[in-house]
Amino acid sequence: MSEPRAGYRRCTRCEKNRAERFFAPKGRVCSTCRKATRRAASHEARVTTTYGLEPGEYQALLDYQGGVCAICRQPRRYRLDVDHDHKTGLVRGLTCRLCNRRILPGAKDDPEVLRNAAAYLESPPAVQFLGPRFHVDNREAPDE
Repeated sequence: MSEPRAGYRRCTRCEKNRAERFFAPKGRVCSTCRKATRRAASHEARVTTTYGLEPGEYQALLDYQGGVCAICRQPRRYRLDVDHDHKTGLVRGLTCRLCNRRILPGAKDDPEVLRNAAAYLESPPAVQFLGPRFHVDNREAPDE
């Protein structure tokens, strides 16, 4: 590896050549890596104190879920919420903000409501009773 040019240092964590301004006077780790470490440590501490997850369990659970929301199975660019039952405190899994803050509260955490919603989407009563009808923007029946 080549030596960084004048005014630059190599970060020992990310191994990038960064300008001196990214380092503390005698520091060997750039400010970006220091902040990332601090953020991760504060998140882990909050998850431990709030939800009782041991260090590393959040990441282990995220890996177990395949890195996606436990409900919609979509990957997210932000950290997933730790979902828990508000009555018992039981940690249920990691969910995206939409599922944790809209879908579950909208269904009042009732599995039957969510099962009914799935049945409704799979077999809409209007189609069963009236036959296909389409919204003004979609008046043409889709090709089947």
